[in-house]
Amino acid sequence: MKQEYNKYTFREFLCLEAEEMDEYKSVGMLMKPDSWGVSDFMNWPYVMVKDIQITLSEDTNYEQILGIITKLTGMRVDKILDKPWNDVFKFIKFVFKSINQVNEVEKKLIYKPEPDEEQAGIEMYNQFGYFATIDRLAGGDPLKYDEIGQTEFSVIFAKLMLNKVDTQFAKNYQKIMMKK
Repeated sequence: MKQEYNKYTFREFLCLEAEEMDEYKSVGMLMKPDSWGVSDFMNWPYVMVKDIQITLSEDTNYEQILGIITKLTGMRVDKILDKPWNDVFKFIKFVFKSINQVNEVEKKLIYKPEPDEEQAGIEMYNQFGYFATIDRLAGGDPLKYDEIGQTEFSVIFAKLMLNKVDTQFAKNYQKIMMKK
């Protein structure tokens, strides 16, 4: 591995030969994350978090990464391309770290369906992804979808946790009452 790296712009980085690009990428992903002043993921709009999460869970190319950076910063693509490659990688690292934190936080929402629910086909809801969450929180009113989607992730997450606790409490209470 090299000890010194050229001061390429991100645009120049994108033009490197594959082997050299991979080396720069591996170094870039070791750098300390830099948020460029972007707030914590908990303050991002819910749909932005979910869209970025989905994009990063798939094979992601640099065009998609530039789109994510533009969404989060409001910066034009040409401005991002003119930034030093290592600065862009610090931000990319911030984005990946943020989405990893989202993934960890969302583990608290995991729901293990009852056998009867599985038999009834609860997995059919999976096809709707996060749209099902937006629909439920909007009370089925499509006119509220945008408002819900633009709500901070932290608010939506707190509501989903409350719903989970409410559901568990209701099940527990029902079991207690059935024993009486």
